[in-house]
Amino acid sequence: MFGFNGETKGLKNILERIACNDDSGKLTHKEVRAYARCMLAIFEALSIDTEIEAEIKILLFSLSASGIPHYDRSFIASIILELLERNDKLKIQQMSTEHF
Repeated sequence: MFGFNGETKGLKNILERIACNDDSGKLTHKEVRAYARCMLAIFEALSIDTEIEAEIKILLFSLSASGIPHYDRSFIASIILELLERNDKLKIQQMSTEHF
């Protein structure tokens, strides 16, 4: 997809902005929902372990839903970040076992 290699670093940067968001309005509900819809659109191109793929996907759908307060969206974003960190650790473990 347009030379995209499935790297999740950019996704993490956006999620960190959402996770740190508060009611002061750094990002509006519309902006957060737009980010979430965009992340869902590229989700299949991401290198996500199948063990956590479904959980991240449902959380992204939840993040894009209307009527959710900022603190819930921030919480959801922080959970997705934790899962992406877990994904990175799984990748490292898989790479180390492949080399031995």
